[in-house]
Amino acid sequence: MRKLLLAAAACAAAMALASCASLQHSWDQGNVETVAKLINGGQSAKLAAMSATPFLVDGEVVTLKNDIAGFWEGIIKAGYKVEGPALGEAAPVTADSYKQFADTMEVKSFFAEYVKKDTRVLELRTGAGGRILLIIRDSWFSKTIQGFKGPF
Repeated sequence: MRKLLLAAAACAAAMALASCASLQHSWDQGNVETVAKLINGGQSAKLAAMSATPFLVDGEVVTLKNDIAGFWEGIIKAGYKVEGPALGEAAPVTADSYKQFADTMEVKSFFAEYVKKDTRVLELRTGAGGRILLIIRDSWFSKTIQGFKGPF
């Protein structure tokens, strides 16, 4: 009986570990869909509330909460929409992730000081072939957007 319980526990643990990749993919997909829905729905205030301070826009560090809110308001007022959003590449932050935004000391310092190791860089692909990069830190209780690059 004890061997049977150990075998069952081992199988359950193996199944849980095997599903981690699909769980992470699901979270990443949900994050890009959430950002796209908020942009498409004109929800600049919600986007600003989800955004960290400081915030990285392309290769520029934005340090004031009002300027971050202005960034999201500007996107919405310009009429930008994310048509056909889909998750492209998704990866945990590495020592070289900053280069995807700008290969500068300012951006490298931003990543080193403010971007935690459990944060991910997500590529949001649009139906028109465009790309947006997002820096997102996701926990069980909240999502924090730390950076935005695009569309390109």
